[in-house]
Amino acid sequence: MALLSQRLGVDFQISTAPTWSLVYAKGLARDVDMLAGTARTPEREPYFCFTETYESLPVVIVERTDTPFFSSVQDLVGRRVASARDYALTLNFQREYPGIHLVLTDTVDEAMQLVAGGKAEAVVTNLANASFIIKIRGLTNLKIAGILPQNFKLRYAVRSDWPELAGILDKGIASLTPADLQSINDRWIRIDYANAVRWDIIWKVAAALLLAAAIAIALVMARARRLAYELAQRLRLQDELEDSHDRLAQLNEEKAELLRMAAHDLRGPLTGVLLNLDLAQQGGIKAEDVLPRIRNHVEQMIMLMTDLLDSEALDEGRRRLTFAAIDAAAIIHEVLASLVSVAERKKIRFDTSGVGKVSAVLADAGALRQIIENLVSNALKFSSPGHAIWLGLTEWNHRVRLEVRDEGPGVQTDEVELIFAKYVRGSARPTAGEKSTGLGLSIVRQLITAMNGRVWCESTPGKGATFIVVLPPAPRSTKDALGHDAHESHGSAI
Repeated sequence: MALLSQRLGVDFQISTAPTWSLVYAKGLARDVDMLAGTARTPEREPYFCFTETYESLPVVIVERTDTPFFSSVQDLVGRRVASARDYALTLNFQREYPGIHLVLTDTVDEAMQLVAGGKAEAVVTNLANASFIIKIRGLTNLKIAGILPQNFKLRYAVRSDWPELAGILDKGIASLTPADLQSINDRWIRIDYANAVRWDIIWKVAAALLLAAAIAIALVMARARRLAYELAQRLRLQDELEDSHDRLAQLNEEKAELLRMAAHDLRGPLTGVLLNLDLAQQGGIKAEDVLPRIRNHVEQMIMLMTDLLDSEALDEGRRRLTFAAIDAAAIIHEVLASLVSVAERKKIRFDTSGVGKVSAVLADAGALRQIIENLVSNALKFSSPGHAIWLGLTEWNHRVRLEVRDEGPGVQTDEVELIFAKYVRGSARPTAGEKSTGLGLSIVRQLITAMNGRVWCESTPGKGATFIVVLPPAPRSTKDALGHDAHESHGSAI
């Protein structure tokens, strides 16, 4: 506030209250003109104008050192979680996770004291609050057990009838340099590092991380160079080809989206790994306990790289398909067996009662497995614990029809076609913070189209979504279908 006052030439009079609820009540009553350190939520939008973010803090789970690790929100379902009333994280939990038993307190400090005293099992708060309160209160029996994928974004909330003040504050925020913010963080929330660190494990993990990041960056740069080269070629032909304008705009948009998506999706896992390394260096968590979390973050980066490579291979026609008579039911059961551990972690069951005996399909076995795995993985991401994913396999209009139906939030009517485009993510969000590259359904449609099939989505918002795939059956004589001896393979480049 002192920096903003100096740079904007505005004098701020600071008003305080013992709890956030009382502070927020002052803002609603217009007893104060603006609130500091405020997260934007749907409940607050009607009453305040929010500035741009001036700081973003990781959200962590804090628990006692003598309890098992709660590393994700799903681990908290059925648990007593202390949380300060009217906080943004508390409102979010009340809205999206009714299965978590919230114990409301006046302050985060009180919530942490409840956990330390065994009256609650965990607290979810930002890393700054957690590290500061643990230090000043000497709560040595508390540990940071998990880091959630979302960040706590701090803003200023200005009374809604003074939007001009929000604009002025945004100019001041824009003037703050990284060095300004770092000096504040170092003064108030810097983490003290412990000396007992297993550097052999830390360096091995760091080397693996750097290698994965280097490969991902190389892929992004290669893709960007290819798109930039194609864009330049199209620009030279613009005078001759009137329709090139739309393609050029699409390529430019695609390149920008690719760079933004890769940077955004890589930043989360990289930040998670670095924070886990910091926590290991504090000595509060054994280095060996950090490795499973780091593995999860690296797997997210591998998923991103795999989707980028698949998408590029399909775009350039380097993916070759070999058609044969495939037992689709057997592929379904193989995929479900590989994903059963993921389903068990989210307490989701697979219902295969609709998988009947049908004709073999004419398809590429690897492509069909990738299609089914992608659709089932998406259903797992968007399903809440305790629900089921239904799969069906039937004969339909002389073709084979595969259905994957979940009980998640569904797809908005205006998004049922849009979600099959590259780099597009619908408005629904995964229930446990899983990552999505926006390429999976685009790859599914390209593969199915190459195998002379169709895919579409049917959904009622709030009542789940059904993805339907229709493929041609394999004829009784492979020779009749392929035009050569049955022992030969038929390759198709797409």
